[in-house]
Amino acid sequence: MKDFIREFHKRVAEINKYFELVDRIENLGPFSTNSISFPSGEYTVDSELQKILKSHCYLLLYNLIESSIRNGIIAIHDAILMDQLTYRDLSEKIQKLWLLNDQSKSFIASNIKKETIANNLQDTIRSVIKNEIVTLDQTNIPISGNLDAKTIKKLIDMYGFHGNLGVPDKEIDDILNFIVKIRCDLAHGNVSFCDASNQIIWKKSGDNADDHKSEFRYLIDDKENVVKYLTHLLKNINDYIDNKKYKL
Repeated sequence: MKDFIREFHKRVAEINKYFELVDRIENLGPFSTNSISFPSGEYTVDSELQKILKSHCYLLLYNLIESSIRNGIIAIHDAILMDQLTYRDLSEKIQKLWLLNDQSKSFIASNIKKETIANNLQDTIRSVIKNEIVTLDQTNIPISGNLDAKTIKKLIDMYGFHGNLGVPDKEIDDILNFIVKIRCDLAHGNVSFCDASNQIIWKKSGDNADDHKSEFRYLIDDKENVVKYLTHLLKNINDYIDNKKYKL
């Protein structure tokens, strides 16, 4: 098992532990005045605490999404470096990626001199002609805290690790975009943790299974779908690496 997949399973296990705790607290009921016993004394569990815990679940899910995809792409970069590949050895997608992310930054400054552009272009051409080993800079992976459905699809197409993703496109797109929205709202202080959970229901029950489908998110369902989606996506990356699909 590759390190990036092993790390994914480790993080899923961590999230499952947290979800188990929140599930126990959620089962106390929405108007709970029950207490949890600690060595230092009793602590009352109220509805606001339940809301805060539920909102935090989405931060954990976003962390899982970003870390898993980043680690998978880093594994691709490492495989390319390990194979000691030159520009001519690489697939057209990876050639373009190298030019776009690792070379173009030396051309895009607004105040750059023509002579500097010529020198930088000469260096790039020389690297190709001399069959120098290509290194993809990990810091140039276009992930910056807003990894929504559109950005992930762009990454998949950019590298070419296509395949079955386990969850229908529309369903996973809605989930990913909602997770990013909550993550950004909480990270930038646009909403409180309590208010962020206003659209969140812990899980489907006989009372709410068919009501307000478009108005609320079911957190347990979202978590299970995210894990299934990432499991398939990382499997696609693993297959991409094993079959060296980054080569011409």
